[in-house]
Amino acid sequence: MRARIRNKYDDKYSVTVQLPQTPLELYDILDRLGVDNKYCNVYMNIDDERIPEGMCDGGFYDDLFKLNFLAQRLEQLTPSYTAGFKAVLMEHEDYNLDDVILVTYRQDTYPIYPCRGYAELGEIVIDNDMIPEVENCPDELVEYLDNAAIGRLAAEQFRGTFIGGYYCEVSDYEPPDMKITIDKPLRNEFQILIGETEKTAQWYTLPYNDDYTEEQVYELRSPLPYIDHVENISKLNELAEKVGALDNADLVKLKAVMELGEIENEEGAIEVIDSLSEFEFDSLPRDENSYGKKYLQKLLPQDFDIEVLEVANLADIGSRILEAKGGMVTSYGIISGQGQELYSPLFRKQEQTEDEEMEVSLT
Repeated sequence: MRARIRNKYDDKYSVTVQLPQTPLELYDILDRLGVDNKYCNVYMNIDDERIPEGMCDGGFYDDLFKLNFLAQRLEQLTPSYTAGFKAVLMEHEDYNLDDVILVTYRQDTYPIYPCRGYAELGEIVIDNDMIPEVENCPDELVEYLDNAAIGRLAAEQFRGTFIGGYYCEVSDYEPPDMKITIDKPLRNEFQILIGETEKTAQWYTLPYNDDYTEEQVYELRSPLPYIDHVENISKLNELAEKVGALDNADLVKLKAVMELGEIENEEGAIEVIDSLSEFEFDSLPRDENSYGKKYLQKLLPQDFDIEVLEVANLADIGSRILEAKGGMVTSYGIISGQGQELYSPLFRKQEQTEDEEMEVSLT
């Protein structure tokens, strides 16, 4: 499933993703969008041939984890059940995301037959005496029946539809009486797959202090995109403890600093956490232009007409200021260099005059 995900209904905060993804990958998407609500709600547009066009066009606001769960369910459907799913949604284009997820369950409660048209449906109807008009037809007369006409008659009676090489009767569909619960791990949780063999391996949450060797580690799920394998197990446990103590704002800031410094190992990430307060982070500007405008707004007099800046392109100014401060635009927002402030004034270094240099040399 392909989906366009936005935050605050603003294209500046948007990504196009392929679902399903792992929970930690979903959290990273939310962090890149600047989503800080506890429900993980975003504005989403679906692009998927299994979803009716009317539902894809509008877009809606809902839980990203819920959409990901729908993508997982759709991957598990057989071709016949995919046809049934599409047929139900064609009848119920007003369904919300919860309703759509329910459609992927209990699909054995309505008829789905593999056939591509009325003639093939007619054969099925005749063979199974599905309508009264053919129940008492003598076998010797069956070959003279118009299969297509009988198939059309049955489809009209049962209000069935052809879709994807299948005939589906979903007019009497009723959603199953069940409640969907979606578990969400912690946003800053490390998970490791450990076992004697890959087949018997199990997932554990770090820090994990039982005895094991690096050869018994088959996979690592990390909240930090740049830490995707085990280099040093003891350092990884230490990193997991430190990351687990961070709130979400500091976790996002940590990711930005790691992107700034191209840090891809446990020891480097630990050093960043210990010095995290020495960096300044702003998740709102998403490019040099928006940073340049915000920088000037912070320094200009309060009564300055800010609308003058709205039409200006300040990308070059923003880029030069960031360069002077050792910072950069990251996937998560703007980060300063270590020991720098994002919105403090820049002062030109005073050059010594020839007389001053001579005076210094004489003393």
